[in-house]
Amino acid sequence: MIGLPAALLLGTILFLLLVFLATRGSEEIRGLSSRSNVPLFDDEAGLDPCPPEFVARIFSGDDWQFVSKTGSPQLEKLYRRERKLVALAWVHQTSTAIRRIMREHTEATRQSQDLHLTTETKLVLLYAELMFLCGMLFLAIRSAGPQRVYGLAVYADGLSQRLAQAQHDIKTVTTGREFHGAESS
Repeated sequence: MIGLPAALLLGTILFLLLVFLATRGSEEIRGLSSRSNVPLFDDEAGLDPCPPEFVARIFSGDDWQFVSKTGSPQLEKLYRRERKLVALAWVHQTSTAIRRIMREHTEATRQSQDLHLTTETKLVLLYAELMFLCGMLFLAIRSAGPQRVYGLAVYADGLSQRLAQAQHDIKTVTTGREFHGAESS
Protein backbone atom coordinates (compact mmCIF):
# COMPACT_ATOMS: atom_id res chain seq x y z
CA MET A 1 0.00 0.00 0.00
CA ILE A 2 1.21 3.50 -0.85
CA GLY A 3 1.65 5.99 1.97
CA LEU A 4 0.06 9.43 1.91
CA PRO A 5 3.29 11.36 1.05
CA ALA A 6 4.00 9.01 -1.87
CA ALA A 7 0.41 9.32 -3.12
CA LEU A 8 0.60 13.13 -2.94
CA LEU A 9 3.90 13.13 -4.80
CA LEU A 10 2.55 10.80 -7.47
CA GLY A 11 -0.63 12.88 -7.81
CA THR A 12 1.37 16.09 -8.12
CA ILE A 13 3.64 14.61 -10.77
CA LEU A 14 0.65 13.32 -12.73
CA PHE A 15 -1.10 16.69 -12.48
CA LEU A 16 1.99 18.58 -13.65
CA LEU A 17 2.45 16.14 -16.53
CA LEU A 18 -1.12 16.67 -17.70
CA VAL A 19 -0.80 20.46 -17.40
CA PHE A 20 2.41 20.26 -19.43
CA LEU A 21 0.68 18.18 -22.09
CA ALA A 22 -2.28 20.57 -22.22
CA THR A 23 0.12 23.50 -22.61
CA ARG A 24 2.01 21.67 -25.32
CA GLY A 25 -1.29 20.89 -27.00
CA SER A 26 -2.20 24.58 -26.91
CA GLU A 27 1.05 25.37 -28.71
CA GLU A 28 0.27 22.68 -31.27
CA ILE A 29 -3.22 24.13 -31.80
CA ARG A 30 -1.69 27.56 -32.39
CA GLY A 31 0.59 26.05 -35.01
CA LEU A 32 -2.32 24.37 -36.75
CA SER A 33 -4.44 27.51 -36.65
CA SER A 34 -1.61 29.59 -38.10
CA ARG A 35 -1.60 27.26 -41.14
CA SER A 36 -5.39 27.44 -41.42
CA ASN A 37 -7.37 29.94 -43.44
CA VAL A 38 -9.40 30.92 -40.38
CA PRO A 39 -7.55 32.09 -37.26
CA LEU A 40 -8.87 30.25 -34.22
CA PHE A 41 -7.64 32.67 -31.58
CA ASP A 42 -7.77 36.41 -32.14
CA ASP A 43 -8.16 37.81 -28.63
CA GLU A 44 -7.66 35.36 -25.77
CA ALA A 45 -8.47 38.02 -23.20
CA GLY A 46 -12.10 37.93 -24.29
CA LEU A 47 -12.55 34.15 -24.26
CA ASP A 48 -15.70 32.97 -22.55
CA PRO A 49 -16.76 29.37 -22.07
CA CYS A 50 -18.65 27.90 -25.03
CA PRO A 51 -22.34 27.20 -24.57
CA PRO A 52 -23.06 23.61 -23.45
CA GLU A 53 -24.93 22.90 -26.71
CA PHE A 54 -21.77 23.69 -28.68
CA VAL A 55 -19.69 21.32 -26.57
CA ALA A 56 -22.26 18.54 -26.89
CA ARG A 57 -22.24 18.99 -30.66
CA ILE A 58 -18.44 18.93 -31.02
CA PHE A 59 -18.13 15.64 -29.17
CA SER A 60 -21.31 14.00 -30.47
CA GLY A 61 -21.11 10.99 -32.77
CA ASP A 62 -24.10 12.09 -34.90
CA ASP A 63 -22.05 13.98 -37.48
CA TRP A 64 -19.61 11.09 -37.78
CA GLN A 65 -22.47 8.69 -38.48
CA PHE A 66 -23.71 10.99 -41.23
CA VAL A 67 -20.26 11.37 -42.81
CA SER A 68 -19.50 7.66 -42.63
CA LYS A 69 -22.70 6.87 -44.55
CA THR A 70 -21.35 8.79 -47.56
CA GLY A 71 -18.75 6.09 -48.12
CA SER A 72 -16.11 8.66 -49.08
CA PRO A 73 -12.71 7.93 -47.50
CA GLN A 74 -11.50 11.46 -48.33
CA LEU A 75 -14.50 13.06 -46.64
CA GLU A 76 -14.11 10.79 -43.61
CA LYS A 77 -10.43 11.69 -43.31
CA LEU A 78 -11.19 15.41 -43.65
CA TYR A 79 -13.98 15.17 -41.09
CA ARG A 80 -11.80 13.35 -38.53
CA ARG A 81 -8.96 15.84 -38.94
CA GLU A 82 -11.18 18.93 -38.74
CA ARG A 83 -13.32 17.68 -35.85
CA LYS A 84 -10.19 16.78 -33.91
CA LEU A 85 -8.84 20.29 -34.54
CA VAL A 86 -12.10 21.87 -33.32
CA ALA A 87 -12.17 19.65 -30.22
CA LEU A 88 -8.55 20.46 -29.37
CA ALA A 89 -9.27 24.16 -29.93
CA TRP A 90 -12.15 23.86 -27.46
CA VAL A 91 -9.83 22.27 -24.88
CA HIS A 92 -7.34 25.09 -25.45
CA GLN A 93 -10.05 27.76 -25.14
CA THR A 94 -11.45 26.16 -22.00
CA SER A 95 -8.08 25.86 -20.27
CA THR A 96 -7.21 29.45 -21.24
CA ALA A 97 -10.52 30.71 -19.85
CA ILE A 98 -9.99 28.71 -16.64
CA ARG A 99 -6.50 30.16 -16.16
CA ARG A 100 -7.84 33.68 -16.79
CA ILE A 101 -10.65 33.19 -14.26
CA MET A 102 -8.23 31.97 -11.62
CA ARG A 103 -5.82 34.84 -12.34
CA GLU A 104 -8.68 37.34 -11.86
CA HIS A 105 -9.75 35.55 -8.70
CA THR A 106 -6.22 35.62 -7.31
CA GLU A 107 -6.01 39.36 -7.93
CA ALA A 108 -9.38 39.90 -6.24
CA THR A 109 -8.44 37.81 -3.20
CA ARG A 110 -5.25 39.79 -2.69
CA GLN A 111 -7.38 42.86 -2.05
CA SER A 112 -10.08 41.11 -0.04
CA GLN A 113 -9.99 41.01 3.72
CA ASP A 114 -12.94 38.63 4.02
CA LEU A 115 -11.57 35.32 2.76
CA HIS A 116 -13.13 31.96 3.59
CA LEU A 117 -10.63 29.13 3.65
CA THR A 118 -13.17 26.48 2.66
CA THR A 119 -14.40 28.49 -0.33
CA GLU A 120 -10.87 29.22 -1.50
CA THR A 121 -9.88 25.56 -1.07
CA LYS A 122 -12.89 24.42 -3.08
CA LEU A 123 -12.03 26.85 -5.89
CA VAL A 124 -8.41 25.72 -6.00
CA LEU A 125 -9.46 22.06 -6.07
CA LEU A 126 -11.99 22.80 -8.81
CA TYR A 127 -9.27 24.59 -10.78
CA ALA A 128 -6.89 21.65 -10.34
CA GLU A 129 -9.58 19.18 -11.40
CA LEU A 130 -10.38 21.22 -14.50
CA MET A 131 -6.75 21.51 -15.55
CA PHE A 132 -6.35 17.78 -14.99
CA LEU A 133 -9.45 17.11 -17.13
CA CYS A 134 -8.15 19.39 -19.88
CA GLY A 135 -4.90 17.41 -19.93
CA MET A 136 -6.81 14.13 -20.06
CA LEU A 137 -9.07 15.44 -22.82
CA PHE A 138 -6.09 16.56 -24.85
CA LEU A 139 -4.55 13.09 -24.65
CA ALA A 140 -7.83 11.29 -25.29
CA ILE A 141 -8.77 13.46 -28.29
CA ARG A 142 -5.33 12.98 -29.82
CA SER A 143 -5.45 9.21 -29.39
CA ALA A 144 -9.14 8.22 -29.65
CA GLY A 145 -10.90 11.16 -31.27
CA PRO A 146 -13.51 13.56 -29.92
CA GLN A 147 -16.53 11.25 -30.20
CA ARG A 148 -15.05 8.82 -27.66
CA VAL A 149 -14.72 11.44 -24.92
CA TYR A 150 -18.21 12.94 -25.08
CA GLY A 151 -19.08 12.33 -21.42
CA LEU A 152 -15.75 13.64 -20.12
CA ALA A 153 -15.99 16.77 -22.29
CA VAL A 154 -19.54 17.54 -21.15
CA TYR A 155 -18.48 17.01 -17.52
CA ALA A 156 -15.45 19.31 -17.93
CA ASP A 157 -17.65 21.92 -19.59
CA GLY A 158 -20.12 21.80 -16.71
CA LEU A 159 -17.31 22.29 -14.20
CA SER A 160 -15.84 25.19 -16.17
CA GLN A 161 -19.28 26.81 -16.31
CA ARG A 162 -19.53 26.39 -12.51
CA LEU A 163 -16.11 27.97 -12.00
CA ALA A 164 -17.01 30.91 -14.24
CA GLN A 165 -20.29 31.41 -12.37
CA ALA A 166 -18.57 31.20 -8.99
CA GLN A 167 -16.01 33.79 -10.05
CA HIS A 168 -18.78 36.04 -11.35
CA ASP A 169 -20.69 35.70 -8.07
CA ILE A 170 -17.59 36.42 -5.99
CA LYS A 171 -16.76 39.44 -8.15
CA THR A 172 -20.32 40.74 -7.74
CA VAL A 173 -20.23 40.36 -3.96
CA THR A 174 -16.76 41.91 -3.70
CA THR A 175 -17.70 44.84 -5.91
CA GLY A 176 -20.87 45.36 -3.86
CA ARG A 177 -18.87 45.44 -0.61
CA GLU A 178 -16.36 47.90 -2.06
CA PHE A 179 -19.19 50.12 -3.30
CA HIS A 180 -20.98 49.93 0.05
CA GLY A 181 -17.74 50.70 1.88
CA ALA A 182 -17.12 53.74 -0.33
CA GLU A 183 -20.62 55.07 0.44
CA SER A 184 -20.01 54.77 4.21
CA SER A 185 -16.82 56.83 4.07
